[in-house]
Amino acid sequence: MKTGISLSILFLLIFLTSGFDFSSHIEAADKSKSKNEIDKKNSEYANPVARNRGRLYQVSIPPREQDAYENAYYRLWVPDHVKQIRGVIVRQHGCGAGARKFGLEHADDLQWQALARKWNCALLGTQIWAPEEECSTWYMPADGSEHAFFYALQKLGKLSHHPEIAKAPWCLWGHSGGALWVMNMLYRNPKRVIAVFPRSGGLSPVNRELPRSQPLKPDSNPAVFQVPVMFCYGEKENQPGERFYAAVIGTHHVFDVAREKQAQWSVAEHPGSSHENSNSRLLAIRFFDSMLKQRLPNDSKSTKLKQLDYQSGWLGDLKSKTIRPLVSHQAADSKQQSWLPDKKVATAWHELVKLGRIADTSPPAAPLAVKVCSVPGKGVKLEWQAEADLESGIHAFQIYRDGKIIGTVQGHRNQRWNPEGHFHAWNYSDQPIFDDHPAPKMEFLDGTNEASSKAKYEISTVNQAGLKSSRTVGKK
Repeated sequence: MKTGISLSILFLLIFLTSGFDFSSHIEAADKSKSKNEIDKKNSEYANPVARNRGRLYQVSIPPREQDAYENAYYRLWVPDHVKQIRGVIVRQHGCGAGARKFGLEHADDLQWQALARKWNCALLGTQIWAPEEECSTWYMPADGSEHAFFYALQKLGKLSHHPEIAKAPWCLWGHSGGALWVMNMLYRNPKRVIAVFPRSGGLSPVNRELPRSQPLKPDSNPAVFQVPVMFCYGEKENQPGERFYAAVIGTHHVFDVAREKQAQWSVAEHPGSSHENSNSRLLAIRFFDSMLKQRLPNDSKSTKLKQLDYQSGWLGDLKSKTIRPLVSHQAADSKQQSWLPDKKVATAWHELVKLGRIADTSPPAAPLAVKVCSVPGKGVKLEWQAEADLESGIHAFQIYRDGKIIGTVQGHRNQRWNPEGHFHAWNYSDQPIFDDHPAPKMEFLDGTNEASSKAKYEISTVNQAGLKSSRTVGKK
């Protein structure tokens, strides 16, 4: 920063020159067609849908007269055989037709479902419609989206026979405009929040005047500083004149104020990435995994979250891309650095900001419930279930017959988002779908001449680090 230029003037210049506008970040889409499609999906989800050893529930929350949003849909995945839902992992899409179109599919994501199942949580995807694509109508919770969210949780709790969902604490993840929503929800409901991961957004783009409710001030609610927050944005976003540069400045604006108050907050810059999510989910999942472990109460029926020990944390220096325990660092420097809750999260943060990826050294879990059956005139069909690898997701399934590999089940290849053909992949908005291709099914047909129901069929999972699980033998 040059001497003599005030911080407020600098923010204003950045905002005026960046051309930043979340609401303008949209993809071409036939709006009426999309709404008809989602209305059809709502009728299909009138009853729970079995999915990946869980159930999907979906509700629609029309706006009240005073609400600014146009309509809101919520899809909740609840794992089977859970007596008490302990929390809700909320995945809020960003602005624009592209992000909104597959917003509900956030609840269908295998990797996030694995995290939810591990901690007896539910997983929520949303789809919120904005008049004229002005998404400030929903990313400011006071304008109606907070009420819709609470009402949706209440309805979904009744549908799923888990009324505790209405009062369960949240892990909040949001992208772009969704990042603004989750941060504003934190400021309005800090006691309900386990942790927050905003990707590319703070409380507001700097100095933007909104048509209705205005962004909260960074120091307006000191209780938020006790809630772990991990901001993340792309390296390419952090450049003057870049479209989303004002979001980066807005992120650091609230982060700097919070760290002066010893907030349990951090910020990660993703090398080589821009506004797309890329590998940031690998950091978000590790972060939430650690926070769920440390903050959920011992009593499964309680909703009072545990507080973290600030002095037990680590510090991350974004400039030097180094980490160290807080106790070994001078307190005078710590306010300018990221606070990280433990060594595991600090190591993941360090790898992402330095390399743009996070190593996975553990093999995935083996497939579950492998079924083998003869299909007259076609061969032998295998069906199975699997738990996604929390650290890296699923790359493929390898099929064995009498000890020899006879096939591999992978995903739809996409040159931009999934060139390796991972079975489980994600798009720009971190949704498990792209090019209108949903995730492939866990099934395989052995239609060769050697196919036989008497043969020994086995399946192994390969994660995206190339590590293989043990084999699971199919049952006839």
